[in-house]
Amino acid sequence: MAGLRRFLCCTLPLAPALLLPAQSLASQSLSAQPPPAAAPLSLVLPSAPGRIVLPVDPQLEFQRLAVYDNGQRPVAQFADSRTGITLSYILFANRSGTPTAAGCREAGVGPIERRFGAAVSSLRQSPAGKLPATTFYLLDTVNGARVRQGNLFGFVGNAETCIEVHASKVNYTPADAAALNAPLAALVADPAYAPSPKDRFEFGSVLLRLDPAAAAPFFRSALATLPAGPAVRDSRRIVTDQLALSLALSDQLVESRAVLDTAIAADPDYPVNYYNLACADAQHGDAANARLHLQQAFDRRADTLKGERLPDPTKDESLQKLRKDKTFWDFAKALPHSKPPASTKPAP
Repeated sequence: MAGLRRFLCCTLPLAPALLLPAQSLASQSLSAQPPPAAAPLSLVLPSAPGRIVLPVDPQLEFQRLAVYDNGQRPVAQFADSRTGITLSYILFANRSGTPTAAGCREAGVGPIERRFGAAVSSLRQSPAGKLPATTFYLLDTVNGARVRQGNLFGFVGNAETCIEVHASKVNYTPADAAALNAPLAALVADPAYAPSPKDRFEFGSVLLRLDPAAAAPFFRSALATLPAGPAVRDSRRIVTDQLALSLALSDQLVESRAVLDTAIAADPDYPVNYYNLACADAQHGDAANARLHLQQAFDRRADTLKGERLPDPTKDESLQKLRKDKTFWDFAKALPHSKPPASTKPAP
């Protein structure tokens, strides 16, 4: 549901014209979603250079997005319905000691070759100086079963970052060679690319549906690299909210509160951060602080972003835990959630 954003415990509309439009978790399960066709998703790292622009093709089925090695190895996988080829795009740090694509190739293919040993045949590599560095091998058997899986790898890399694309097909024949090579020829990637806060925010927003813990480093990096000043105030608010959400959903509650406390110190007028603290208070059965933070949120409700509105706290799942506290619940029912007041403050 484009144009929506989720609080720690609620969903609100968000103006689509903002610099960093947030992803919604509303009415969505934590399952893989394809990147939107109009805006190709880029694989990026949370704290290092490099980018792979993922392909946009209606014939490619988006199968998997994951991040391994403590957030340092993003992987996207597609299946080509026309050819039966599986495509994987991988970004990882170059720790091979060789600051070239050849070093990345050894890091990516060497362990596979050593693992399968005699099951690998027809091993061929492109010249070391060619970019992308490529390796083809035919995996004849897996666990005794004949698979004849053709595998073509392409690597681009520098001293810091490796980029890998892997095309594979079961029951491979020489007639499949051109189809295996096509994704390597079409690869759009750059190991030296410096990801922008928007790049990391967008990737983190897709990850948030799948693995909130993996999304958190991307939001944290996006927040840390946003420029200072009022021009990006709204973007900073949105990224902060998504970082706090990703931490809370991955049971990093202390870290989530710390993010909100820091945000309030820097931006005391924004009501969302107080509302999210109230939700966290309610989770711990702390009615007194939940009331305090709700009051602070609604006192500032004129300072939500365009299109936002504070929710009805009596319909909030997290705050339901305090429903039996009559004093708190009467207070929550009396809050003016139906519509925001007109702001009397000048625009920043």
